[in-house]
Amino acid sequence: MLASLKDYLQRRRGLAPRVPPAMPPENPLKSGESLIRRKRLKVAIFAIMLGLVSAAISLPLPAEDGFRLLRAQLRMHPVPQDIAFIGIDDKTLNELGLPFPTRKEESELIDRLAAAGVDKIVFDRAQADPETPQTDAQFARTLERHKGKVWIGMMPDHKFGQSVNDEILPLKAFRDRAPMASMEAFSAPWALTVRIPTQVDLDGTVVPGIAAVLADYKGPSILFRVDSALAIDTVPAYSYIDVLRGRVGKDQLAGKSVIVGQAFTGSPDFYRHPIYGKTYGAYFHIVGAQTLREGTPVNLGWYPALLIATLAILAQALRPSRTAGSLLTIALLLPAATLLLDEANIDLDIMSALLAMGAAAIGFRRISKKYYNAEVNAMTTSALGLDKAGAEIDVYALKIANLAEMSEEWSAREIGEFVNTLITYVKGPGEAGDVAFERDVLVWFAPRMDAVSLERHADGLALMLKTAISYDWQSATSAPALGIDTNHDLPVGQRIKKAMQAADEAATRGARFIINDAAYLEARNNRLEVIRVLEKGLRERKIGVAYQPKVDLASGRITGAETLIRWRPEGGGAVNPQELVLAAEAIDRINELTMVVMETALTEGMEAIALDPDFKLAVNMSAKSLSDTHLLFDIMTMIGRIGFPTENLTLELTETAKLEDKLIAPQVAALKQRGIGLSIDDFGTGHSNLEYLEKLPSSELKIDKKFVQQMASSEESRAVVRATIEIAHSLGKVVVAEGVETQAVADSLRDMGCDQAQGFLFSRAIAMPELLVLMGRREERRRDHS
Repeated sequence: MLASLKDYLQRRRGLAPRVPPAMPPENPLKSGESLIRRKRLKVAIFAIMLGLVSAAISLPLPAEDGFRLLRAQLRMHPVPQDIAFIGIDDKTLNELGLPFPTRKEESELIDRLAAAGVDKIVFDRAQADPETPQTDAQFARTLERHKGKVWIGMMPDHKFGQSVNDEILPLKAFRDRAPMASMEAFSAPWALTVRIPTQVDLDGTVVPGIAAVLADYKGPSILFRVDSALAIDTVPAYSYIDVLRGRVGKDQLAGKSVIVGQAFTGSPDFYRHPIYGKTYGAYFHIVGAQTLREGTPVNLGWYPALLIATLAILAQALRPSRTAGSLLTIALLLPAATLLLDEANIDLDIMSALLAMGAAAIGFRRISKKYYNAEVNAMTTSALGLDKAGAEIDVYALKIANLAEMSEEWSAREIGEFVNTLITYVKGPGEAGDVAFERDVLVWFAPRMDAVSLERHADGLALMLKTAISYDWQSATSAPALGIDTNHDLPVGQRIKKAMQAADEAATRGARFIINDAAYLEARNNRLEVIRVLEKGLRERKIGVAYQPKVDLASGRITGAETLIRWRPEGGGAVNPQELVLAAEAIDRINELTMVVMETALTEGMEAIALDPDFKLAVNMSAKSLSDTHLLFDIMTMIGRIGFPTENLTLELTETAKLEDKLIAPQVAALKQRGIGLSIDDFGTGHSNLEYLEKLPSSELKIDKKFVQQMASSEESRAVVRATIEIAHSLGKVVVAEGVETQAVADSLRDMGCDQAQGFLFSRAIAMPELLVLMGRREERRRDHS
């Protein structure tokens, strides 16, 4: 149209229209490609314009916020515990007998918080209305006394269409003694996100937002989205009245910043949180502060993603490709990129870009379907090459187990073909570079990945290689094991050795892969340290133990105790009992650990039997150890040497593997003949199930604490516990419930007919002298009640 108008005006003025230069003739051999290219360019321009228009009018905003919420749920994690919420809740108002705390209570609260060592005190309230002269003066003096520690809320004026909301400011006497903090926040459409300004302008004066104050934020003025991945329900919260009355310990508040806000029924200060629903405003300021602490939020908007989409669409349009594979790749990479950017506190809108790429993909597909033969690929296609991230690489090592044995059966040519096939598989799924082969290990470099992607890639690659070896080469013995080194600061030669070491360890442990990163090195060092202290403890026969009482639910009497490892070697920190047992199993010294623990328990248990001849001492033992006749002989010898009554000993059997009847039956019969009781520990988990009830003629069954602790909140757990008690009683077994922590659960268990219980409600694991004292006290109370 513009060209026609220009020609018309030139003719009216007597000017000859400019003749455009002649276009080069179209190559007849390239006509098909030219046609496809023109049509694909038309589709590309339409798709790009669709993306631009949708972005300009914020059409995909609800979808953008919805996807942002989905990413937040995937990243959900607890908030740091250094900012606490002091809530003016219904309990506070009921105890005060007031519709709202007066400034007298506010002053006392400030003094109480300051004395507890609180770092900052922020009121999510403007303190704008006067009360009585006395309370106002008292509050002003309190602010003066704690100057620099207390902030008071304010709200700037707002314009909504034709209406204007005036600013809300603290009384002048308060503003002169304490800085202000903006309470302003905005909820997005459909309440999917909340945005908070880091500062507002008040007549030329900058007033920081509450979140900025709590976070000590000094960056530029921005309006940022609160990170919904921060779990609001993990914010430390205390009732206003509990703090005011001193019912919250100083150690719970010391060093924290606190925000005082409304939390009572009917409070107008709330927003709709997309995950937690109705949430009081102070929580958003706390989560906003933690968002700022993660780094200055950066909002890239929709420009970068749409630019990337535009370039991808144009590139796809100019390539004679039958598929829209590159668009699909970028459509998958963009959401993945947002997950990574979220971790860096960078916000990127991608829905307009995805809309543009989706429209382009549909158009390209229709063109391909129309202009390409379905059976014959007449157009040349090539994969898009992605730029590698500089020199950053991960080092891979693939160990081929039993390759030496295979070489005795296979010819050199077959071995070569086998290795070449593996190299093909290695190069196939990713961007592997040159592959090196040394003895029975393949080594190659690949672009650096984030931890999650690397783990998934390694797992998939290991499974694929295992399948290839098993099916393509009919070899079930040469299981591949991957070692990957991610210590990017080390020299490459050193990293190759570490990757090969990781592959060797993976092969030894039967693992598909091991990633040699900082976490792996730390875990390996921890294992070695646990093994070191274990070997020293076994050598010196000094493994600390404690005893958790078992209580008869009907009478309240302590009937026995379970022996537990509670050990602080060399005066240091406590060793994790589970790690200690795993270390003992790893070095094949679990039976020796059992003997050391049992010797201490039997020796100290004699004191409890002297106090109560019916006292039952329980010692944990692996059920697989029942098949070890030498261990059982050593146990019986030790019992005789110490003089411990066999009828007072119970072996609590735990196992995660299935048992073989023929291996344990003679030993079980021998234990029963000598009067030693057997207990099935952690019933309901692992392999401790109905199969154990059949194979182990036990006298006792212990319900795992996982079910017991969920009784108060789960009807399913209550049903499982009730059914277990009934089954055990029908088989003539005593039932013990583990992990009892509340009286309500203990009462429910007693009503269900459970015989005994243990848990923190009665006592933690304690030393034998403490246990003897506790037994005496309980017996005295029981006699007094009777």
